[in-house]
Amino acid sequence: MAHRGPSADVLRVRGKGASAPRFQAGDALLHPLAVGAVAVLVVNDHLLKAAYPGLITGKLSDVAGLVFFPLLLVGLAEVVLAAAGRWTAPSQAALRAAVVVTACLFAVAKATSAGALAAGLALGTLRWAPGALAAVLTGSAAPGFAPATVTVDPTDLLALPALLAALAIGGARVRSARAGAAP
Repeated sequence: MAHRGPSADVLRVRGKGASAPRFQAGDALLHPLAVGAVAVLVVNDHLLKAAYPGLITGKLSDVAGLVFFPLLLVGLAEVVLAAAGRWTAPSQAALRAAVVVTACLFAVAKATSAGALAAGLALGTLRWAPGALAAVLTGSAAPGFAPATVTVDPTDLLALPALLAALAIGGARVRSARAGAAP
């Protein structure tokens, strides 16, 4: 077998001499469904909701966010663990925890005014932070802060089954890692 340099991305599969791409921390975010969910979220929130307000555009972002957010939480945890040298493979427990956390945060944000306010502040901070960092780095004026609008709408809880897509994506990744297969 030809020598592969230190940048080679291979992992021996259970002593059979075959090699398969290694799972990387956070790589579930690159799954086509996760990428598609982000695209739907961006297009829906920035174009479709204004052009076609209504039930479908109102729920579309909820569904897309529920597909993507648990994978984001898992990805962030994996990257932090990998940076500390402690991540070895995808974890079913981490996936389940991310789905439960997402479900709880979503339910509180969509069913209570206090939750909607907290979610709006958190989302506003995430939207504001990159511009503020750029301002600090360039010496320019920081952008103003505005919380995001999160509407209390208990009917949005109908989107919770979209979490099953995140479980399917992450679960397939966990099973592949356990079997020593390619991602």
